[in-house]
Amino acid sequence: WSEFVTSPWERKRSNLDNQILDTANVLCSFGFSFEEIVPCKTNRDPHVDSFPLYELRLTNSSGPTGGAVGDPYSSLLELRADKIRNFLSFAEFEGVVEFISMRYEDLVMDDDYAIYASDLTLPFPGISGLFEKIRDTTSLVPDVDAGWINDVNGTFKAEALGVGATKLDPYYVQWMEEHVDWNVETLVGYSP
Repeated sequence: WSEFVTSPWERKRSNLDNQILDTANVLCSFGFSFEEIVPCKTNRDPHVDSFPLYELRLTNSSGPTGGAVGDPYSSLLELRADKIRNFLSFAEFEGVVEFISMRYEDLVMDDDYAIYASDLTLPFPGISGLFEKIRDTTSLVPDVDAGWINDVNGTFKAEALGVGATKLDPYYVQWMEEHVDWNVETLVGYSP
């Protein structure tokens, strides 16, 4: 895990990328520009084939690792912080009337949720909590006949992703707590 989270988020340009003469005007996979992604061009069909695409810096960074537009991120954590900031900037997009930020784990309802209730970003856990927040913001009422209720208790339960926190390597947890950008993480409801 340590090599994965500390390695620069980079890969070499493809042979097709190296043949591009006008990098300023080329359209890359999924509509990215040349300075935003590696590889830009591939013989694979990006809509069918699965292959890694590495996003590059979208802005100049004055942070501890620096970096210019088009540079690779120094680590996966730096990429995460930039993705969070970018996601939160959607609130400022033209036409966005209201922006609701939430964490996936708040949709995952389990038997222990009451223990962590004070950490929730929603009024209560599960999709019902998200619908409550949407209703409070928009005055729209969700249609309970739309099929979003899918268990015997009459609630939506999102699938948990990955391993449980109790199974994580304690050295990994400590390293992450020391190296994550807490200024950014608090913007989306996490705390040290």
